[in-house]
Amino acid sequence: MRARTKALGLLVAAVPTFALARSFRMVDPAPPTFALAGRPLGGTSPAAPAPAHLTSSRIAAIGEEALVIDQDTGALLKADASGKHVAQLAIGRDAGMLAYDAATQRAYVADRRGDKVHVVKVGTTLERVATWTTPVEPYAVALSPDAKTLLVVTIADRTLVALDAATGAERWRTGLGREPRGLAISPDGSRALVSYLTTGTVDQIDLRESHRAEHVALSVGAAQGRRGTMDAQAFSRASFAVTFLGANQAVVPFQRETPVQESRASENVGSYGGGFDAPINHQLAFVGFSRGAVRQTTAQISQHQSRALAWDGKTDALYVAGLGSDTVLYVKNASQATIVEGANHAVAPDGNRCGPDGLAVTAKGDLLVWCAFTRSVARVTAPASEKLAKVTPGPSLIASAWTPKQHEGMVLFHASDAMISQRGALACASCHPDNRADGLSWRIEKHELQTPVLAGRMVGTHPFKWDGGDKTLTASLTGTIQRLGGASITASQTAALAAYVEALPTVRTPHRDPTSVARGKQLFDGEGCRTCHDGKAYTDQERHKLTGTLAQADTPSLLGLAASAPYFHDGSAATLEALLRDRGAVHGMADSAKLSDREVADLIAFLETL
Repeated sequence: MRARTKALGLLVAAVPTFALARSFRMVDPAPPTFALAGRPLGGTSPAAPAPAHLTSSRIAAIGEEALVIDQDTGALLKADASGKHVAQLAIGRDAGMLAYDAATQRAYVADRRGDKVHVVKVGTTLERVATWTTPVEPYAVALSPDAKTLLVVTIADRTLVALDAATGAERWRTGLGREPRGLAISPDGSRALVSYLTTGTVDQIDLRESHRAEHVALSVGAAQGRRGTMDAQAFSRASFAVTFLGANQAVVPFQRETPVQESRASENVGSYGGGFDAPINHQLAFVGFSRGAVRQTTAQISQHQSRALAWDGKTDALYVAGLGSDTVLYVKNASQATIVEGANHAVAPDGNRCGPDGLAVTAKGDLLVWCAFTRSVARVTAPASEKLAKVTPGPSLIASAWTPKQHEGMVLFHASDAMISQRGALACASCHPDNRADGLSWRIEKHELQTPVLAGRMVGTHPFKWDGGDKTLTASLTGTIQRLGGASITASQTAALAAYVEALPTVRTPHRDPTSVARGKQLFDGEGCRTCHDGKAYTDQERHKLTGTLAQADTPSLLGLAASAPYFHDGSAATLEALLRDRGAVHGMADSAKLSDREVADLIAFLETL
């Protein structure tokens, strides 16, 4: 079987790059800093302040000091008020988020690769006092208002788990959708919200009775096309964060993606690029809860890849960080009907990219910004001010675990810069959030081609692109940057991008019943699947003629299959079951119609563990 998930490095293009003069059109104006597209949801007075531990974050303020969990090195770091190193504790590379309880001076930190939550006593030193096992791939953590319950979001096992914050004993768990990331708890303790990379929803979980998740679709509104294009379907994607503004309102940043557009001149035009109508723009969804009803309004913002939020309930100031744009948006009166744009703070004044990936408000109201690229804490003094605000970058707290070349590639991968795409509208990470995929199929000339997962799929899987047209990764990267309308990057920078994506670890796989997995492996071996999907990366690195939109399609790697829906090169099979039931637009692989329901379930269980 040939589930179309070819990891082709930032790349969903299936045909040779053509001249930029023919590829790109008029440039759109710069996106608004903050443009509300509807009536505010708030009332006439601000919501009551709430503790920061209700929202999962990378950084917590301890008075004027900072506690940070660094994803790069996996170190838990404490910095003083000047941003200088005080203490550190190893958690594990690619670490998840943290929650800090000021009353007990304890931090709860997610060890994403180790399937654990570490409980750390925070003082002049950092002391690990407990370690609790979780389902596979814990990422977001948050504490209930009374700090007695810890909620943990796990990515691979797609669960929300409630643990006793004192003992680690599991109280309950509930299922989640694909690729959960953000987590926040309401100040009254009645509900939790979980945001996602690929579902287009935020889940509302009842914390008092049923513990069941209710899906709330994030509003994308009507397409905002230029003259000459028709309205097209848009999707909400890449939501890494969520926070409450009082008990009855929350804010969720996301990307509004339009992968397919149509010309009124009956000419098919792609959305992949950014030189015509911006295929991706950045939004804040304001979600209100009242008497069982859910209301929504959105605002377009200029923060590229909004990965972090912080709300200062004392001043009703909302802060939104753009990892790709190195900016932080301040929104005045965030929980009120008088909500309005405040200021847009650049947080990399020294010329180095910051990569803001965490925000926290100190006791005196300063804003602490975790700069993931420099592994330092920047301080914004008087952030709720347009004229008095001052950004002071701190020193690097720890050396990167990446090699210098890989680190350079990591920064380039997330950069919203004209060297990557026309007017910096897209970054590699725009379609590949968290080095994975947005779950969409993009129109590349006359083909709809799905975004592949990158993590763990680069080495030993050439040729690249869905038609197998690029023999090397650097060739594929070069063509993709040109297609995006980038001002071009050097050969050295292209090599750095390649070094980064080749070093990405394989996606964590969910826990599945071992007996079912063993039966599924027997079917995989016995049904001829290894004819094309064999070896360490489960690919023969060949091209094959199948039905569908491509004359030839490259054999994709099957690594990380559980996280790479939809399937086939055109994304026409929404699930692995649909693929095995031959319900996609691509046909001609192994005959799976004869498989029983149990055999299909077993084969899926095996495939999801690759």
